[in-house]
Amino acid sequence: MEAVGSVVVEPATATVAVGSTLTLNAAVLDPSGETVPQSRISWASADASIADVASNGVVTGRKVGTVLIAASSRGKDAFASITVQPTPVGGVRLSVSSRAMQVGQTFQIGAETVDASGNVLPNRPVTWLSSDGSVATVNANGVVTALAPGAAIITASSEGRSAVATITVSLVPVVSVVVAPATSELVVGQTTQLTAQLKDEAGSILTGRAVTWTTNSPSVATVTSQGLVTGVGAGSATITAASEGRSATSAITVTPRPVSAVIVSPEAVTIFATQTVQLSALVTDDRGMVLTGKQITFSSSNNQIATVSSQGLVTGVSAGTATITATSEGATGRATITIAPDPVATVEISPSTASVVVGQTTQLAATARNVRGQALTGRSVIWTSSSPAVASVSTTGVVSGLSPGIAVIIASVDGKQGSATVTVRSVPVVSVSVTPSTASTIVGQSVTLTATTMDGAGNTLNGRIVGWTSSNTSIATVTSSGVVTGVGSGTATITASSEGVSGSATVTVGGIPVASVTVSPSTASVLVGQTTTLTATLRDGNGNVLTGRPITWTSSASSVATVSAAGVVTGVSGGTATITATSEGKAGSATVTVTSPPAAIASIVITPSSPRVDEGKTIQLTATAYDAGNNPINGVTFTWASSNTNRATVNSTGLVTGVRDGTVTITASAGGKTGSVTLRVDD
Repeated sequence: MEAVGSVVVEPATATVAVGSTLTLNAAVLDPSGETVPQSRISWASADASIADVASNGVVTGRKVGTVLIAASSRGKDAFASITVQPTPVGGVRLSVSSRAMQVGQTFQIGAETVDASGNVLPNRPVTWLSSDGSVATVNANGVVTALAPGAAIITASSEGRSAVATITVSLVPVVSVVVAPATSELVVGQTTQLTAQLKDEAGSILTGRAVTWTTNSPSVATVTSQGLVTGVGAGSATITAASEGRSATSAITVTPRPVSAVIVSPEAVTIFATQTVQLSALVTDDRGMVLTGKQITFSSSNNQIATVSSQGLVTGVSAGTATITATSEGATGRATITIAPDPVATVEISPSTASVVVGQTTQLAATARNVRGQALTGRSVIWTSSSPAVASVSTTGVVSGLSPGIAVIIASVDGKQGSATVTVRSVPVVSVSVTPSTASTIVGQSVTLTATTMDGAGNTLNGRIVGWTSSNTSIATVTSSGVVTGVGSGTATITASSEGVSGSATVTVGGIPVASVTVSPSTASVLVGQTTTLTATLRDGNGNVLTGRPITWTSSASSVATVSAAGVVTGVSGGTATITATSEGKAGSATVTVTSPPAAIASIVITPSSPRVDEGKTIQLTATAYDAGNNPINGVTFTWASSNTNRATVNSTGLVTGVRDGTVTITASAGGKTGSVTLRVDD
């Protein structure tokens, strides 16, 4: 039998998610680096609670952490460092999908991260983003602050997954109006400027709000949209300033005067269609003095753009410019009225929520409305998608599903936005076909099955997750990639499942009997308290090596030497024992001689004396035994241990692996004596 020089594991480092698997491969090399064929390899995990390993090198992640996986053959070991990562985030759930707020208010949005099955994943970082920071901001904890009227989309994201909530912000309402001055006296044709101060419930002054000015007697005094009062005729008038349902007044007294000119004010004003503006006409005599009580007529140069009442109340009809003329006893005055397009106040998308299958489309429609809720036509709509990789949207609002997920579709009209949430679903799996439908193999060998997922039309669906199971793992096992391995004689049904749909194949396994058992080395020696490892090789009638068969180890004299289920022999007392390996009725043996150690151990010293190691890294510790005369004792086998394997682990050769920040005691024991050091693990 060829000598083993080393064992190599690939990959040496790897990552796997909790609940997922990966396969390690190991090669046995002779001292010259050539592969030793048909070598039996044993697999072991330093901490199976983090990740365990099957006999074929398949590692399964169990919890977050880092662990060493060992591959051993004929006393040689190799290690792979496996890092188990958390289950990935499958989605984000928000406590609200929409919220109405007033400027200055704050609101806490709750967010939960969940896996693909909807289970909550705690302690995952969530990033918050506002689509319009001028309307509403959001901090790192999901607290939204309303800043200005409008709408903003708040997005919460974690590990590439996101969810959105729509925030609509309105102004703080007006509670009171104060007009100054409260009283004024004018001569006909004169003007005075009134001001209106708006306050909220707390008495704070509100700015930027629309104020409507009216007069109860336009024949006495008129008022512009900016609060400019003009005396028209002798008498008294009350001027009212109104905003958001609240109002206040000012008392105006107008005294009479003679006619030479008519002055219209304001001379130029811009309003929207259906809105009104009150024009005032000031009549003066030839000395420039204002005259009251004179009849004034108003006319428009284009009634298709703006009309004017007999009192000078102008009403916008359509976009454009018109000249309003005021006439009194042959004298005229003019004002230019510009009618601007009605501004967009809100944008609605119908439907507001929709779902579409990958590869299909759905039509959205956007409606722009003014402050009165009237639909505005002829406006340009800009369509955008918050997640173009999930769903795209055309210039006409046609949404195309691209990949599973959620996308917010936004329609923008003249700076105003509306949104709709579109959920894109995968094309469902309707059937699973396994090929070949029947297969055969023998114990210890493998056959690969292939699963094809299809939709209702029989089209192949690529990239779907397929799970494999065996009806009887004592006959055949199956990996996550469909590789079936014979374990025992018989027939097993192998099932492939995807999205609740499954298909199966029948696999027949034939057994090959064990013909002979060879134990190597055939002779060995060991000191009392130390160990040596024996290897059993099973062969069929043709001399082919058989693997995966159960082996029973026994000792002819357990008072001299004991043997573990893995063939590890421990010297108990001086003498000779026969160690026998048995499998399927066939047996092989080796002779083990146990001798007493040359000297009693008085102390054990570990170096380095103050070791440290980073998380996920390793450090080699060395133990030396000394007799009573402080002389080093050679050939001693030590038993290594860690006081806290959650902070650091140590293997049988003293190789320490850092797990988590902190301190831990590492001990080496032999001959009833123990030495220790304090190890520091840094993050």
